[in-house]
Amino acid sequence: MKHLKYRIASAVSGCVCFFLVTLSGSFLANADTQTDNHFSPGKPTTVSPSAGNTVSAAPTDTTSGEHSLTATISAAPPSNSAPFLSPEPTPGIAPTSAPSPTPSPTPTPSPAPTPTPSPSPTPTPEPFVFTKAIANVTDYVNIREGASTDTTLLGRLFADGIAEVLDIQGDWVHISSGTITGYIFSDYLYLGKQAAAYADKITAYNAKVNAGSLNIRSGPGTDYEILGSTSYEKTYPALISLSNKEWIAIQYTTDTVAYLYAQYVDLICNQKEAMTLSEIAAAERAAKIERTSVKSIPVTYRNPISITDEDLEVFALVVAAEAYWEPYEGKLAVANVILNRLLEGRYGNTVYDVVTAPGQFSGYNYIDNYRGRDLSDCYAACKEALSGKNNIGDYIFFHADSYVNAHDEWLLFTSWYRIDGHIFFKRNW
Repeated sequence: MKHLKYRIASAVSGCVCFFLVTLSGSFLANADTQTDNHFSPGKPTTVSPSAGNTVSAAPTDTTSGEHSLTATISAAPPSNSAPFLSPEPTPGIAPTSAPSPTPSPTPTPSPAPTPTPSPSPTPTPEPFVFTKAIANVTDYVNIREGASTDTTLLGRLFADGIAEVLDIQGDWVHISSGTITGYIFSDYLYLGKQAAAYADKITAYNAKVNAGSLNIRSGPGTDYEILGSTSYEKTYPALISLSNKEWIAIQYTTDTVAYLYAQYVDLICNQKEAMTLSEIAAAERAAKIERTSVKSIPVTYRNPISITDEDLEVFALVVAAEAYWEPYEGKLAVANVILNRLLEGRYGNTVYDVVTAPGQFSGYNYIDNYRGRDLSDCYAACKEALSGKNNIGDYIFFHADSYVNAHDEWLLFTSWYRIDGHIFFKRNW
């Protein structure tokens, strides 16, 4: 009986060993894809407890004397080898890997506070520098070659006349005006701010618009109210003392000062410049001639005058010789000059006597050149003058204007009146 138990135990042990060998072969047959398999053929297999594989055999019953083998396998393949089997996952809590530490966030630097900018002061407009001088006299002031009354007299600057200031040398101002560069004693000039203020008083300058359209503002800047607009070549009295380099002040209305952008404005000077002595002489001559000029002569009527037909023919021929190319008004005036002389009596008692008086009507010498021409206007002028119509007053002299200019007779006239190419005049000789 005892041997029977031993044989049964041996048989059981053999079956167990066979089962284990078979299982091991099956595992090896299924593990050919693992290149690092510890059980690959040709390599010694070492199982170390430290690798987590434990095989133990212990008698199950020491008292009975029967030897029973219990095999326990705990298989945990090395970390670099494939598992023996691909077992079904064991339910349970999966091993938790140690979490990677969360990196501390990089602190975002606080932005530096932006300093509040200090407001830039509004730039002061560059002032309008008035470099002109204005004559502070009632008539004129002399301009000298040097800064002394002992130097040559070059010309004159008349009352309210204007000059450019070049320099100031003590009591003398070096100026340029017209064609003269010379010196004026400073007491006779407005200078600097005083000159600008006086320029405004006499409206020395006009502001003339040179743009197609331009705003008129209440102050010297684009942030001021628009009072209106103006257009090309409009002019306004300029106020120099209130202007600056960018804005020209103007007298907009009687009681309103306004401003125009200087870039689109031309300053037009209304004042006269200095004159040389020769220019003054020419101007005085022209002024005298202008003063003696008669602007118009009214038509008057007197009693009719009768003359013979022979005198009428001579009358018409002389008018033709003197004024054939003049307008009808000129022909009528020549006819009345002849009649004025007739009525005066000192040139003769008939028309023929008057027109043939020595040195009087040179045209009489050429009357034959006009015979046979159309003299209808000349006859009409003579007849109208004889009827009493007079368009030349009491004038008894006339010359062609070319003759007056050639002999420079202008200053000899006490009065004169022009009709086209003839000058009718009175004289003091």
